[in-house]
Amino acid sequence: MKYKGKRIVWLTIIAMLLVMGVTVQAREIKAAESQPMEIRLYLGQSITLHELSEQEWIVSESGVVQITDKGTVTAIKKGKTTISLKEGQEKKRYVQIEVIANEKLDSLVFTKQSFPKKIVGTGDFTLPIEAFTGMTCQWSSGNAGIARVTDNGVSTPYRAGFVDLYVKVTDEYGGQYRFTIPLQIVEPHFAQTTMNLAKGCQTMLPIIDASGHLVTYQTLDTTVVSLVNYNSTGVTIKAKKVGKTTITASVDGVQFQCIINVTNPKLKTAYGFYQKKKTFTLSLSGLNKNSRPLWTSGNSSVATVNSKGRVATKKYGSTIISCQVDGKTIHYYLAISTKTAVKAMRYGYKRVGKKKYSQARRMSKNYFDCSSFVYRSYRAAGKYIVRKTNWAPVAADMAKYYVRKKKNIKASGAYNEKKLRPGDLVFFGGSSAKRNGRYKRIYHVAIYIGNGRTMESSSASNNVVIRERGTLKKSGIPVVARP
Repeated sequence: MKYKGKRIVWLTIIAMLLVMGVTVQAREIKAAESQPMEIRLYLGQSITLHELSEQEWIVSESGVVQITDKGTVTAIKKGKTTISLKEGQEKKRYVQIEVIANEKLDSLVFTKQSFPKKIVGTGDFTLPIEAFTGMTCQWSSGNAGIARVTDNGVSTPYRAGFVDLYVKVTDEYGGQYRFTIPLQIVEPHFAQTTMNLAKGCQTMLPIIDASGHLVTYQTLDTTVVSLVNYNSTGVTIKAKKVGKTTITASVDGVQFQCIINVTNPKLKTAYGFYQKKKTFTLSLSGLNKNSRPLWTSGNSSVATVNSKGRVATKKYGSTIISCQVDGKTIHYYLAISTKTAVKAMRYGYKRVGKKKYSQARRMSKNYFDCSSFVYRSYRAAGKYIVRKTNWAPVAADMAKYYVRKKKNIKASGAYNEKKLRPGDLVFFGGSSAKRNGRYKRIYHVAIYIGNGRTMESSSASNNVVIRERGTLKKSGIPVVARP
């Protein structure tokens, strides 16, 4: 038993010496003939076993280690192998070797997400790979046009794209490991270098390839364009006045710019009144050479518009001609009706915002009440409402007259807008109104101009106005008449 204990201790000492790279003489290991020694080596590590240089030896797994004639054993690849010595016809297991990889490098894998995107213009950089500390590294680039790298790992980005960096790492044992590091090189920039933006509008100016990086912004002239909010994906800007300014962004010291031209697109008028089968052109002011108006019609069966703003009217009704330009949408409210109704609406439209409300002075030059406005608008078109007189009838009398003449539009719950025609008279009152002793409790009248809107003289506004009425309900509008 004492002998066995000494033997174990002796074998342990020998194994430690072998791992440390100490040369071991054959006579020192004869005690291990019955059971092979176990040695663990790292890839690239070498030990010298002099016994192997003096005798014929056999390796159980080829390629795991490499043995020289002088007995130097070098670990080549991961695995286990047993070296046996041949004495005559006998083969005795001499040593069992397990080759393992460097723990820091064995499971190391790099993906596109391993490192942040590198920016063109920021200069040289070195990838911070802690596992490579203290080891010998030899670098190369898969595409020097995108990014170059020196032998010692100093990289320089040149243009945007994906590039593979290759590195051969030699550890302290002499083992060699090869890695591929996919890297994305980006060049942050605004999605466009120049932009038109209409006064009063705001828009998002996107940045390409800056996500995840700190971006700073500034505008050359804050009176022209202001910065509303911003982050790494872009900046929201608001156009304040007509002019030109430059928005500058900076990412890691790399600057790029976008020139903003603030325009002020306008139509001469927002409302138009025409007969069927007429053509005319809508033109915008306040544009520049880079403005690109896009015209559309809300109802092409009523009127069409081409890319140059040329409108063709087709049938009675109304539609909205829209123009999108420089971030702004401009609406043109078009009404198509008879010659008389068109003249009446044009007369009334010229008075919008210009005439005061007064019942006592309703027939005076600069005043209207609701019924005198309707009466005088149609009188200017050559048609008298109810009767020819120098004093306009009140709204209730107008409604009663047209109902008696059966010139009213039928409806149950609400009026069908498709059955209405610009120029129709809309009378307010009905079951939802207070009793006033007048026909159907009517207290107000307006001219329907299409698109759910009316034109009228308003006591509340003390002027001639256009109002958006939306759905016209029978409960509040007992009569709609067509003069």
